[in-house]
Amino acid sequence: MTALLGSLLVAVVYVGGSSELLRQMMGQPSGQELGAHMVELARQSLGRPYRSFSLDTGPEQLQIDLTAFDCFLFVEQLLALARESTRSAFENRVRHLRYRGGFVDYCHRQHYFSLWSQQAEASNVLRDITPELPGAQRRQRQLNYMSTHSSSYRPLRNKRNLLCIQTLEKNLIVHQSYIPLERLPAVEPMLRDGDIFALVTSVPGLDVTHVGLVEREQNRVHGLHAAPRGGVVRSRDLNRYASGVADVIGVSFHRPLKP
Repeated sequence: MTALLGSLLVAVVYVGGSSELLRQMMGQPSGQELGAHMVELARQSLGRPYRSFSLDTGPEQLQIDLTAFDCFLFVEQLLALARESTRSAFENRVRHLRYRGGFVDYCHRQHYFSLWSQQAEASNVLRDITPELPGAQRRQRQLNYMSTHSSSYRPLRNKRNLLCIQTLEKNLIVHQSYIPLERLPAVEPMLRDGDIFALVTSVPGLDVTHVGLVEREQNRVHGLHAAPRGGVVRSRDLNRYASGVADVIGVSFHRPLKP
């Protein structure tokens, strides 16, 4: 199908039964806060499979898949679904979250979480609450993982895509706030349902390696996320989960904002 999004006619591809799932999930009334609504929608996806590099299997299109996810798409689509009340608004929100300037092209896709979250924050969709939390640290990070590991990305076999990513990453430096792992217990009482967590990594050239949603259960904080092993799962005790992931040095938190 195609949709007129802004001034652009964009092909929208719904994978499997995603179109019907969208109709069902969007039709559910909710008087909840935005974050709580995201968690409720996420719970409906528990058990659905993980699918890596799902956007890289063909020509770049605005693809919607509510049947299987990687961690990034899981969060991105839930955020759009919880905020918007119509199919066209949902598609438009995904487009502007996923692509720089909303331009559907591999070179404009937000491949790094830091760039994705910065664009969402500039659009008043998210707020990085990490600097407000006790014990927050800040680091400067050069992002060049894709160009230095180009063989891991199928679209980078295309010279045009490789060149544009190399150009993007030539001087790509971000400033990133995070809560060190040992300080996580102190910030858990300040987290809310639906806050987006991002696992901050020490891997050279990368900012984060995994994202998901915070889920509160009384005084406990869990993570809802799409994991390579297990698909969409609930990891009880976010602190314990994050501390067990290789190369993770801390976590950043981003709060969804009401439309």
